[in-house]
Amino acid sequence: MTIEQGSNNNRWIWIGLGAAILFCCCAVIVAGLVFGQIGQRVQEGMKTDPESAAQAAHVIADYTLPRGYQEQMAMDILFYSFVVIAPESEGAGRPIIMLAQFQAGMDQDQMQQQLQQSAEQQYGRNGLDMKLVEVKEITIRGEETEVVIYEGTDDEGRTLRQLVTAFPGKDGSAMLMIMGAPEYWNENEINQFIESIH
Repeated sequence: MTIEQGSNNNRWIWIGLGAAILFCCCAVIVAGLVFGQIGQRVQEGMKTDPESAAQAAHVIADYTLPRGYQEQMAMDILFYSFVVIAPESEGAGRPIIMLAQFQAGMDQDQMQQQLQQSAEQQYGRNGLDMKLVEVKEITIRGEETEVVIYEGTDDEGRTLRQLVTAFPGKDGSAMLMIMGAPEYWNENEINQFIESIH
């Protein structure tokens, strides 16, 4: 091999290395822009004042709030939006209500999994081991649907009850999840809220 061939090989190595570094830099910049835009969209989609949260909730469905409850937060994420409805006074122990609406293409299991994760984060309970307690039929927005009730414990041994049902929202498939401690579970209040959804 001549010296000229060696320097040509080195030049191609440096060109290849330079191209790889340039590609990596571009990829980092593109990723930064994409994730920045996603973060900005999530931030723009989050509403923490009750009035905006109520408006977002009524895009999903109309209903009558249980006494002492208020829309607390709404979030619009890439493929779904959800609203947290909770007691106005902190530490009341009453269940929280979550309404969500999903884009077309998500099945009920996917919807429930997304809402479950959001609820666990909101409620601050991870590692829930839920068992089926009851299944009943109810009509929501003119459609017969199954209401499923689970009960289980979290990592710290606290018991939690959860109600889940899917129904036709105003603009796509919607889901309702209610979570709370069994000792504060008011069956009549919960049934009245579900029956008020229209």
